Amino acid sequence: IAGAIVMDPHDGSIIAMVGDPMFDPNEYGKVKDPSVFLNPNTERVYEIGSVVKPLVMAAAIDKGLLTPDTTYTDYTGFLTISGKTINNFDKKGRGVASMQTVLDQSLNTGMVFVENKLGHEDFRKYMLSYGLGEKTNVGLPGELSGLVSNLKAKDEVAYATAAFGQGIAVTPIEAVRAWGTLANGGYMVQPHVVAGIEKPINGYSPIAYSLGAQVLKTETTKTISTMLTHVFDVAYGGGKIKYDHYSVAAKTGTAQIAMPNGQGYYADKHMHSFFAYFPASNPRFVTYFFIRDPKGAQFASQTLIPPFLDFSKYLIHYYEIPPDR
Repeated sequence: IAGAIVMDPHDGSIIAMVGDPMFDPNEYGKVKDPSVFLNPNTERVYEIGSVVKPLVMAAAIDKGLLTPDTTYTDYTGFLTISGKTINNFDKKGRGVASMQTVLDQSLNTGMVFVENKLGHEDFRKYMLSYGLGEKTNVGLPGELSGLVSNLKAKDEVAYATAAFGQGIAVTPIEAVRAWGTLANGGYMVQPHVVAGIEKPINGYSPIAYSLGAQVLKTETTKTISTMLTHVFDVAYGGGKIKYDHYSVAAKTGTAQIAMPNGQGYYADKHMHSFFAYFPASNPRFVTYFFIRDPKGAQFASQTLIPPFLDFSKYLIHYYEIPPDR
């Protein structure tokens, strides 16, 4: 299962959406597996992993609890909460690390630190304010809402894992709406695939979609965008994928896939995610790429950054986007 979404973060217009596996609507009767009919962007939920981290980091910055230079100490690469061990992806400590390093190197222990700074109540309020757990009403049939009951749990582990994107599951379209707040100055938008209605008598009537609530201060979004641009420019590909004339704010995610019996996670199956918005100083697009259980590659940086690079260059040229640096 794989998919991708491109949205205008300022008005919620869905510019492109694709899902795989596909089927031919003209020959739908030949489909043997009815699950193929489900749109993976709107009719499935996933634990999407570390792409959630910027939302949590932005919340703590918004509350005035952190800056990019705030540090925490982690010499072991793991911590224990209620008898459960939480590791960094490589099980290595970083010593004294800044919040920028937490995003650059996607440190789970760092995100637990951030969630502790926020406190469970404010953490929950911000995550719900992004619309996680709510349908977007994008205009497509069968849309699901995310599963975010762990945000109301009494278990300390549930909050810790939610801070790095495990234990809560959302639809890709929900996630794109949330990231749109980082790209547009902090406002919720209405994702939609219908711009207007063509009527036989009155002609074309555009549909007005109102701007939603402001959930983050504009200054907060500028800070998190600068941090995520650093992630793309420096952390990924050793700085070799950086665009000379365009700033890109981005984050990867590699999440374990839960077993269907509820008894934990597969050791060898992962959900890869990558979101980005660009040009980061005044974004035209917020994009999300995902693939469930890819083979032959362990991390999302290996599977999803290459197609993003190709596609982002296409969007820049097709829409004649002026450079921002």
